[in-house]
Amino acid sequence: MSSMKYEEMRAKIENIVNQPIKKFKTEELKGIIERYHKNHPKSKEAYERALKIIPGGVEHNLAFNHPFPLASKRVYDCYMETVDDVILTDYLMCGGPIILGHQYKPLIEKVQEVIQEIGPCHGITHEYEYLAAEQLQKHFPSCEVIRWLQSGTEADMLAIRIARTFTNYKWVIKIGGSYHGWSDQLVYDMHVPGTKLLESHGIPKTVFKWIDSCPPNDIDTLRHMFNEKRRVAAVIIEPMGGESGANPVRPGFNKEVQKLCHENKTLMISDEVVCAFRLHMGGGQAYYGYTPDISVFGKIVGHGFPSAAAIGGRADVMSVCAAGVSGGKRAYTGGTIAANPLTCAAVYYAIKFVEETKATEKATKAGTRLSHGLNKVFESYNLPWLSYNFGGTVHFHTSCLFGLDLRDPKQVGELPKRKDFMGEIGAALVDQEIISVAGSRFYTCILHSDEIVDKTIEKIDNICQKIE
Repeated sequence: MSSMKYEEMRAKIENIVNQPIKKFKTEELKGIIERYHKNHPKSKEAYERALKIIPGGVEHNLAFNHPFPLASKRVYDCYMETVDDVILTDYLMCGGPIILGHQYKPLIEKVQEVIQEIGPCHGITHEYEYLAAEQLQKHFPSCEVIRWLQSGTEADMLAIRIARTFTNYKWVIKIGGSYHGWSDQLVYDMHVPGTKLLESHGIPKTVFKWIDSCPPNDIDTLRHMFNEKRRVAAVIIEPMGGESGANPVRPGFNKEVQKLCHENKTLMISDEVVCAFRLHMGGGQAYYGYTPDISVFGKIVGHGFPSAAAIGGRADVMSVCAAGVSGGKRAYTGGTIAANPLTCAAVYYAIKFVEETKATEKATKAGTRLSHGLNKVFESYNLPWLSYNFGGTVHFHTSCLFGLDLRDPKQVGELPKRKDFMGEIGAALVDQEIISVAGSRFYTCILHSDEIVDKTIEKIDNICQKIE
């Protein structure tokens, strides 16, 4: 289970949200930013060059580091080396899929073998396609039938299409603040509960006619929405809670959602993009003890190799997305390079190696040690901050941006300020030669040893000394 009880998490998050943000001492923050510029001149040059040809100068949302994005030269083990030859302890882990560590040699060798001896993309079925599906199904028995796709966004998009086709209903309900990729209908109430259409630029409002959101952990409101809408095709959840557990799920909530869905002939969609193998070998559904009708998987199934995603579920439900050019009622889908031998081999062997090495348990051990250590540091400096982990996903709350609720008018103006402070924390972490997810999250892997974790805790102690 999590390293902290739900009630304590909620109380501490609300405590941070309801008080002014802590600030860096002026001279300390100035020094952090000056060193950032001094230590990363080639990254700055790369960013300025990229600005001329790439929108915003960066392709990856996770790469937005303050005051400018870093440019990587290479990754290895649990480290990232930048173009300035700065070696960072890597807790970004490519946004979560890396559990065995970067460049895990046995996996690399298997993928190289496919490239050299089989060929990376065939356009028709290859045995790795069903070998990988069988391997995934071994740990996710709810996935009676599996179809390979190329991204978590694509899988979530297909999941709601399947649900509508199978049920003949239109409404889809998500949980406020949860992230399910960037397809038109799901760019709604993302990241922070209550944002609704805040990030839906370029998407006609009519697209959201049959999409709605329920406040996190509020089963009574969800029940009311069912009564009001009557015909709901699907409820889609992040098992750990919004933003990979940044807004943590209440114990028992997922089971309550399952029960409500079944009572209303609604399909439950479990978005396992982060949870699969990182939280538990059987993902959020095994960890929390519920059985969804549809499960969605992203890059984590292929340990970061490209074009890795899948959707699985009940055989009768999944039958509506059968491939081919025949007519009939179906949820249309495609993908010329989906299920290619390279990706499916990476999936097959990645899952085998994660299981054989007990990588999930080891990443969890590192995550628990890190979150416990951070909380001791915060307490020693009388800071209201908190850390907790769900397996190998460690949250590090300083401004609690994701804990805001924009239904509360008082909190609306807090969003930019708290986002800025997360950026400053991110810069302070880089100053200590650590890279994280947006200055608020760490993903651990089997190579984050006790020694590395303890050193990380010491470095975050250094950051806490710089707070007013």
